[in-house]
Amino acid sequence: MKFACALLAAFLLSCNRQKPTLEQTPTPVRLSAVEMYTPERGERYSASILPNRQVNLAFKVNGFVDSIYHVRGAGGGLRSIDIGDVVKQGTVLAQVRTKDYELQVSQAEGQLQQARQSEQTARAQLQQAEASALDAQQNFDRADALFNEKSLTKSDYDSAKANRDTTRAQVEAARSQVQASAGAVKTSQAALGTASLSVNDTSLLAPFTAVIVQRSVEIGTLAGPSIVAFVIADISLVKATFAVSDITVARLRKGSALSIYAEAFPTRQFRGIVSTVAAVADSSTRSFQVEVTIPNEDAVLRPGMIASLNVEGKPVTQPVAVAPLNAIVRESDESSKFAVVVVDNGVARRRPVSLGATYGNLIAVSGVAPGERIVTSGASFLNNGDSVKVVP
Repeated sequence: MKFACALLAAFLLSCNRQKPTLEQTPTPVRLSAVEMYTPERGERYSASILPNRQVNLAFKVNGFVDSIYHVRGAGGGLRSIDIGDVVKQGTVLAQVRTKDYELQVSQAEGQLQQARQSEQTARAQLQQAEASALDAQQNFDRADALFNEKSLTKSDYDSAKANRDTTRAQVEAARSQVQASAGAVKTSQAALGTASLSVNDTSLLAPFTAVIVQRSVEIGTLAGPSIVAFVIADISLVKATFAVSDITVARLRKGSALSIYAEAFPTRQFRGIVSTVAAVADSSTRSFQVEVTIPNEDAVLRPGMIASLNVEGKPVTQPVAVAPLNAIVRESDESSKFAVVVVDNGVARRRPVSLGATYGNLIAVSGVAPGERIVTSGASFLNNGDSVKVVP
């Protein structure tokens, strides 16, 4: 019994010994100050970003692709242009084999040369025929005068007349030959022009400065008018199209400015100009299509991005306190209420807040004062009383 009591006393003594206390390491956090924000009352619409213009490019002639424009790749070497590359106006994007079309040009040049030689020969023959006709006419005039004076026989008169008529016919035939030769020259010139144009058409040029949206050809591909080789888009300007009601369309005019926000850039505001307002409502939706053109010199807006447009109304004069969305945490693990973590003298304190409307990546809050610093990075890992270390 005494042994059991002594053992119990030793156990209790060991339990009451004070354990060593570990020094707490400050948690690194980032802070942001609560700000005042004056929102604008307006109607917001969703739209998809579209290029200013987009075209499909195809070769005008058939042939095998033997070259594609090269650009400097990420590794420093050259590579064929592909999706996302920007090309300037007039750039030869690709070319099909020109040998076959150059041969057609050579043949057309030979035919043109022959036609010109034939024309020269026909004109020389015409000159000879006209000279002969002139002599025959003069001989006939003398014969006619002599015949009228009874100084020339009828047979000699008839012979002079026949020679005149024959030379006249020869002149007409020579003139017809000259006209035919001239027509052959024009036909040959047209054939040469067509063949030369075909040689030029073996090169596919960018009609304007654009970004490559699609490339469908490789070296050795059989290309032609029925095959889209490239799809290019001009994104120096982009467009957003959306539908509005008849009440809203009455406030929109061509040239008026609108605010545009892209989901990819929630904190950035773009300014667009109303470029088109439909004159007639859609028969099924009874809404009016509106198109906004947005400058995009830095090419950050890409076709296909989702955007929202704010059709502005009267501004709300009462400002509200706002905090970044990433500063909002649960008041506790099991609570459905929200809080922010306020830092005061290097110590974290959870402060319950009520939430309001969102404005991009900001949200209206009540329960904190403007200027108070709240945790925006690492807030969910902090408890009341935790020490923190502010990092940039």
